Amino acid sequence: MTDVDIAKLAQLARIAIDTEEQKELERDIPAILAFVEQIQAAGGEVTKETGDHYNIFREDGEPHAPGAYTDEMLASMPNEKDGYLRVRKIISQD
Repeated sequence: MTDVDIAKLAQLARIAIDTEEQKELERDIPAILAFVEQIQAAGGEVTKETGDHYNIFREDGEPHAPGAYTDEMLASMPNEKDGYLRVRKIISQD
């Protein structure tokens, strides 16, 4: 890789690099590309499943209507006003 190639990659990635970083990348990129080629040569197939725990969500047998329990939940809230839960204002200046 030449310094022109590195500058073009930086431009495509929309990052600014100085000459020192450019020199470091000239040394590092060939090793990175060799590693990527090694991974590609290893091959293997991509699978969607991750063993026994793939898509473990249950099917909803009889879902309730949206909002069916809203009034009940709002009534149990300690600081409810006009359908909203009021909470203390917490602002950190850290």
